[in-house]
Amino acid sequence: MKWLFIIDPIEELNYDTDSTYAIMKEVYDREMEVFFCRIQDLFYYNGATCNSKSFFLISDSFRVGADKILPLDSFDIILMRKDPPYDMKYHYATLILSLTNTLIINSPKALRDFNEKLIILPFKKYIPETFVTSNESQINSFVRSHPEGIIIKSLHSYQGRSVVMIKKDYENYKEAIMAYTSNFTSPIMIQEYIPKVRIGDKRILVLGGKPIGAVLREPLENSYLANLGQGGTPKKTTITHQEYELVNEMSNFLLKNGLYFVGLDVIGGLLTEINITCPTGIVHINKLNGVFLEKEIVDYFFNLIKNSL
Repeated sequence: MKWLFIIDPIEELNYDTDSTYAIMKEVYDREMEVFFCRIQDLFYYNGATCNSKSFFLISDSFRVGADKILPLDSFDIILMRKDPPYDMKYHYATLILSLTNTLIINSPKALRDFNEKLIILPFKKYIPETFVTSNESQINSFVRSHPEGIIIKSLHSYQGRSVVMIKKDYENYKEAIMAYTSNFTSPIMIQEYIPKVRIGDKRILVLGGKPIGAVLREPLENSYLANLGQGGTPKKTTITHQEYELVNEMSNFLLKNGLYFVGLDVIGGLLTEINITCPTGIVHINKLNGVFLEKEIVDYFFNLIKNSL
């Protein structure tokens, strides 16, 4: 059985903590073939194709094989594990991926259709007060109605980047809004500030529409950014009844759209975004709880492959 992982440059990944590595190693340990490529290695010539390399484990490291041009249809499963941003290069990659009959996690169509910020909007019962707009007067009105502050996000931000807290007396308030909206021409997401972010931002991994584990990301002192890429610290946590209810509510939506493996970001019980491109947290959850989520994940994907034949 052949697995293809579409990833960032392999030398940029952290072998000890990266979720993609954890899955790749588990697949390799089961004596299945592991290949990887970057999005720029995808191309079309008489069919969707890639210039891939094979992946081999050696002791506590790995080595890669020579370049090998293979049709995407020759793989049993493809895991799209390229980090955002979702730009035009990413977009074109999903179009090429849509030309193969091979099972792809997550669906390239879903990656095109859903933005990781905007995807939460249908679940308004579970999200903080949220406004998506580029209109100056609407933004000003929202800020005035939230004296405790608001959070503004670029719709293409990731790993806590391009996320800022603003109050109406913020010194560079207008300049910040103008920059984020490209002079009030591009929409941004504005959300009420949730004080419980000081406790942490919970990442809940959802596989096949069911929660399989969670990690609390605790921000630095006096910070509202809890993402591990922004200095947050992973802490052990549990999934609450309310969070199980949230996952159950969105389960059919996720499965219907081929979003088999996602990461929910929850603050104080409120859903703030959904990572559908490259959900992480496997290794941290493993270490904090003495589990091996990659085994459950590979089992699930293996069954998907069998059911798709």
